Amino acid sequence: MTAVLLAAAGIAAAAPLALLLWANRTLVAVDVVGHSMEPAFHHGDRVLVRRVPAKRLRVGDVAVLGRPDTGDLRDLALIMGSVPPWVVKRVAALPGDPVPASVPARGGTVPPGHLVVLGDNTGHSTDSRVWGPVPDDRVLGVVLRRMTSPRTPAA
Repeated sequence: MTAVLLAAAGIAAAAPLALLLWANRTLVAVDVVGHSMEPAFHHGDRVLVRRVPAKRLRVGDVAVLGRPDTGDLRDLALIMGSVPPWVVKRVAALPGDPVPASVPARGGTVPPGHLVVLGDNTGHSTDSRVWGPVPDDRVLGVVLRRMTSPRTPAA
């Protein structure tokens, strides 16, 4: 009887720890920098991101990617003082999909191992229209939801 109670207590203690470890490896918070995703997300918003491989992304998902070469973001560096480590963009096309007309690319389809990402606010977005298709190894994950916003401070 005592062994059963100890086992049950061990399981009860291990379950929250396992959940915490899973969340730590799977979820990450990222700050939105700039105005390229307005109106969906605004500068200063914090979003919850689930780490997923690029193959799990779908057209229309909002993805977080490792920043492109800083030379491609020199205007943002001048305005913000630095280049953010992550960019938040909407997936517009996946490997094998037609490349949107506004994106320079060789051939008519997105090449294997790449994706096309665009900001929602096209007038204020540096995205695949500048970079071309982005290597899918830069994908951190997909945005699940907004956590905080400068307009609605957290309690």
